[in-house]
Amino acid sequence: MSFSAGTTPPPPVPEPPPAARPPHRVADSRDFFSRQLYAPGYVLDVRPSPPAPAERRGKASTGPPLPCVVLLSRSCDAELEAVDALLGKVGIPTVRINADELAATDLLIDPGRRAIRRNGRWIAPTVVWKRHFSARAIEGSASLAYDMFLRDSWQAVASQLAALSPAAVGMRNPGLLEQMLVAQARQIAVPRTMITTDPAAAVDLLGDKRRLFVKALDQHFVEASPGRLSGVFPVAVNSLELRSAPRPGPPVIVQEYVEHDTELRVYYVDGQVHGFEVGKEAAADLWLAADRVTVRPMELPATVVSATKMLARGLSLSYGAFDFLLHGDMLVFLEVNPDGDWLWAEAKAQTAPVTRAVAQMLCELHRKYRPARAATGSRVADGFDLISFLAPH
Repeated sequence: MSFSAGTTPPPPVPEPPPAARPPHRVADSRDFFSRQLYAPGYVLDVRPSPPAPAERRGKASTGPPLPCVVLLSRSCDAELEAVDALLGKVGIPTVRINADELAATDLLIDPGRRAIRRNGRWIAPTVVWKRHFSARAIEGSASLAYDMFLRDSWQAVASQLAALSPAAVGMRNPGLLEQMLVAQARQIAVPRTMITTDPAAAVDLLGDKRRLFVKALDQHFVEASPGRLSGVFPVAVNSLELRSAPRPGPPVIVQEYVEHDTELRVYYVDGQVHGFEVGKEAAADLWLAADRVTVRPMELPATVVSATKMLARGLSLSYGAFDFLLHGDMLVFLEVNPDGDWLWAEAKAQTAPVTRAVAQMLCELHRKYRPARAATGSRVADGFDLISFLAPH
């Protein structure tokens, strides 16, 4: 079946009269957390500039599908851009399918051949990696129902493409509840945490504390309009503020503050573990005050490496960005982001181990799973060891 985001939508269906609509709940001005959604300075514009032109559909290729790595994301994904460039240097073909450029994409999937025809070119995915892909990035039309169907259909395609490939990365996105239960089952410490629509009730269970954190249960950004991301970042509060919060509200995380000496960002890449020590004044500095954030590469204690690998295996992740705290010899796991960016840490630390590790992972998987007839025998196509030489240091 062929999908095209450029199809002309049907005429809009008339909306029900105002009297038939349920009343909307207006956010309380006292809501110290969700009011971030109304702050203009918290909006990140990631729309393609200029917008992607519609690609001319060429004559469909007739040869065998080209084995390649398929990368599902959006056009602003600098991490995949860096990896894509490295893979190109060692002869690994890639195809990018960006959520914010789907209007320029003509797609046909042949499950029988495990092949995809994208804009006339047949490809056979050897690895599929989905990160930062969201069909909410597709620009809308005059019909709400059509737009919802269009976005849901593209999201379903992105989620199911891994079935065509012998290897997939990023298809699992375990939530915080699963993460914490997996950590606890492996005797890895986690902060005392509540998920609630009533922050005051969380205080009753956590106890009155001078410092608590309120965090989003899902992503740190909400894409209410295609390409415009509204930030909802962690907020440090005290018990009194929580007791005065409106109720009920959206489910949020309320978490105790953990005393610590060191904050770690640890990247797991298919068995490799690379860590950085991160310094910041506030939890939201990573997004709102990047100049105050410090990063340095760190030789990780064996306990951190072991905990990272155990959690990655327990959560069935081949890639993840893990956050830990160290307090003396005590290690505390905070969370893992299966889509976590790494270039910000590498840029500040002036080293690129994660970029190299990711490119090597994809290169190895591609070489392992491409059909035998596609093997060229060339040292460039097979030599993922060249990545260490070609990657920035």
